[in-house]
Amino acid sequence: MEALFSGVGESEDDEDRDATFKSHVEFKPQAPRTTPPREAKRRRGAVSSVSSSSAPTVIDPPSEPPAKRHRPAQDRRRSVLARKEYSELAPDELALVETPGCGVMSWRQYGILLKFAPGTANAIEQTTGFPDYTPNLAKVTEVEAVRTRWDPASFKVLWDLAPWDDMFNQRLKFLILHQLDHLNAQAKSSLVDIVDFMWKHRRAFWLTGHWFFIDHRLDDYSAELHADHKKECDTAKKNYKKLLDDKVLDGLPESVLEEPGIWTFPAKVCSWIWMDKSQLNDQGRPFSLAEQLRIVDKLEPARVQWNSCDSDDQRVAHLSPSLRKKLLPESERRRYPVSIQRP
Repeated sequence: MEALFSGVGESEDDEDRDATFKSHVEFKPQAPRTTPPREAKRRRGAVSSVSSSSAPTVIDPPSEPPAKRHRPAQDRRRSVLARKEYSELAPDELALVETPGCGVMSWRQYGILLKFAPGTANAIEQTTGFPDYTPNLAKVTEVEAVRTRWDPASFKVLWDLAPWDDMFNQRLKFLILHQLDHLNAQAKSSLVDIVDFMWKHRRAFWLTGHWFFIDHRLDDYSAELHADHKKECDTAKKNYKKLLDDKVLDGLPESVLEEPGIWTFPAKVCSWIWMDKSQLNDQGRPFSLAEQLRIVDKLEPARVQWNSCDSDDQRVAHLSPSLRKKLLPESERRRYPVSIQRP
C-alpha cells in the first residue's frame, strides 16, 4: 500500500527537465514513459500481482507537517493545477484532465492529484501501452478528495450491467499479425485454451484495467468488495501467467501472445479516476459511471484490450516496429479466428 501511494520525491536541481504544462478539457491519452519492450504478455521471470502494494487500500496518514516553502524546481515538476490545494480548485477546474509533459511528475485529472505509478517488488515498469498513473495521496486533503468519489449505490448500478461481458463480446476475434495456417495443431489448441481462460476470468481482466478507489471503511459492502476484487485479480493473473508459460513451452510462438486478440494482464493495475458529481452531462445530470466508462475506454483503449480502437493500426501502435511490420494485409485480417471454438 505504501509503495503505491507514497508521495513523489521532489528534486531541487532538475533544471534540465523544465517543460511547459498545458491544461485542456479534451483528454488525450498520455504517451507511455520509456519502458522496455512489451515482450510476452506472460512477463517471463516476474509476476506482478494486484498485491497489497498495488491495491487501493488507504492507511490513515499522520498529521501533515508544516508546509515547506516551494522552490522553482519543485513547481516545474507540478502541473498548473497540481500547484493548487484541492480546496482551491474552481468548479470548472474539476472538469479538466491534464496531460503531463516532460518533467512533470504531479498533475490532476478531474481534480484528483495524480502521479506515475511507482514500481513494486514485482513490476518496475508498466506494460507498454497501458495507463501508468495513480492517485497521489501524500496529503490528507487529497485522500479525502478521493474517498468522497466512492459511491456504492452508483457503482452497484454499473456492476449489474456487467461491463466485462461487453468487453469480451466486443473483443478482437481474429489474428491480425499471424496466419492461422502457419500454426500447428498444438498451437491452435493452445489458443482455444487461452480464449477459454479469458472468458472465465473476463471480470478480473476488466477490474485490473479499471482499478477504482474503494473507501473500504464506509460500509460492509465496500469492505467486502475491496477484499474480494483484489483476491480475484491476484489469482487470475497468477494462473494466466502459468497458462501462457505452459503454452509457450508446448510450442506456441511467443509472438502470438502479442496479438491484440490475446489479452494482457498489465504489470500494474490501471487506475480509473471518477468524475466529481458537479460535472453534468448534456441532460444536466451527473455523469453515470457507465457514461464515464465509455469515455475512458475510448481515450485509453488498452483498458479494454484495444477493443475500442478505430483501426488495426491503432491496436498495434504500442508494439515494437518489428511486430508492427507483421500486420497482415487488410484483406486477410478477418480470415483467421483466434479460437476455432467460442466459449
